[in-house]
Amino acid sequence: MRTRVGYCGGTAEKPTYRSMGDHTEAVSIDYDPTVVSYSDLLAEFWLGHRYDSINRSTQYRKAVFCRDETQRQLALVSREEHSEREGLSLDQIRTGILPVNHFTYAEAYHQKYSLSRASESRLFLESVYPTGKALADSTVATRLNAYLGAGLRLDWKALQRDLGAYGLPAHLEKQIRQLIASRSSRE
Repeated sequence: MRTRVGYCGGTAEKPTYRSMGDHTEAVSIDYDPTVVSYSDLLAEFWLGHRYDSINRSTQYRKAVFCRDETQRQLALVSREEHSEREGLSLDQIRTGILPVNHFTYAEAYHQKYSLSRASESRLFLESVYPTGKALADSTVATRLNAYLGAGLRLDWKALQRDLGAYGLPAHLEKQIRQLIASRSSRE
């Protein structure tokens, strides 16, 4: 439903990109468990993740950050299943399973980065959601950012169907519909 980028896993009170301390750059995901489970999200994570090396910098540490014991247990199980599927021992999976501690939003210019490639759309969304936090928390901005970015298994028909409800000006909606047509034809 929503994603935002930020910093977590450390002890610094107010981490920033220039002064991160012992925090790690991370993505926070709000999801509807009736649509996708936490275990499903973990399965996607392992598919798109380099788990076999350690990054010495905590800024780019490889980790699943858990909000509670239930998530931690599910993450441990998914790491074990992934190691078995890959034919690796658990000690070859270098990804940590760590507590979030506290999530701090990254600066506004880091939020919804793929929207930067559609600058007119981003400017419009920034006028509707005038703070970095508001833009980061926007479901519309999250969805458009996902489609403009790499994304996994994009459902172009769903975007086409839902686009009218996003409240975009007609000319922006038309541009995005043209983008949908060109991108969906390549897949």
